[in-house]
Amino acid sequence: MTLIIDGHNLIGTGLVPGVQLGDADDEWQLTVRLRSYTVARKLTLTVVFDSGGGAGASSNLSGSGVQAQFAPPGVEADAVILQLLRSSKQPATLTVVTDDRKLAGLVRAEGGQVRSARAFARELAPARRPATGDHEPDVNPKDPAFADIYAGFAEVDKDALRFGGDISLDADAWIERLYGSDVQEASRAAHWLGRFGGVDALEPLLDALTHRSATVRAAALLALADLGDRRAAVQIAERLAEDASSLVREAAAQALGRLGGAGAEPALQAALNDPKNKVRKTAAASLQQLEARR
Repeated sequence: MTLIIDGHNLIGTGLVPGVQLGDADDEWQLTVRLRSYTVARKLTLTVVFDSGGGAGASSNLSGSGVQAQFAPPGVEADAVILQLLRSSKQPATLTVVTDDRKLAGLVRAEGGQVRSARAFARELAPARRPATGDHEPDVNPKDPAFADIYAGFAEVDKDALRFGGDISLDADAWIERLYGSDVQEASRAAHWLGRFGGVDALEPLLDALTHRSATVRAAALLALADLGDRRAAVQIAERLAEDASSLVREAAAQALGRLGGAGAEPALQAALNDPKNKVRKTAAASLQQLEARR
């Protein structure tokens, strides 16, 4: 059985540790985790992403049993996945990993198999192992079960790289940077406030939702999800419905899936009709997150 993975749909489940839609390197983070999976299981797979990294196979991301492909500009990843099925002499041997119901139906119509993205994402997380006595069995450090440990280290490393020696600055210093004219520094400030800012970060991050830069607005949305204060849900829903930037709408959809709160579900339902495929996919994945937590 050969796996074809709907990349952004899998990321959008929110269940792949350390990987979030809206991260600048979300495709790279996912393929690294998939490489661990393929090495441990001695198999190969294909992961298909929506356009953004250049059409066709990506040599920068491919390796260790993982072939990464990007859809051409203006073409959805779904179409690339279906073409892979149609070009196969044995489509029944192909399994598409997705929670996109429309795509799943089309895959089955082409004779392929479908596997839940949420279920597959859990395979990339550590499994609980029963106790077997005093002697601990030998372990394989390449097993994806170790990925969460590495992800924890990666989060610390990311913080160290992103904030450097400034990580120990107080909230007031970061709030000042959030309101500054440097877009990169404002984005860093939003990330810091979401991670470490606490209650004092809520109002500045809400203010940043109207920043002139889409990058800062998106960073503020994801930071509000990190903050976990559901009072932000209404303003996040407004960004999802009204922002001119698809990057911001995508971040808003992801934030609502992680945060929940008043109006999250109807806002995400409306976003299923967004003109951008990434926004629609993120909204669908976020709705599934909300449903799973009920």
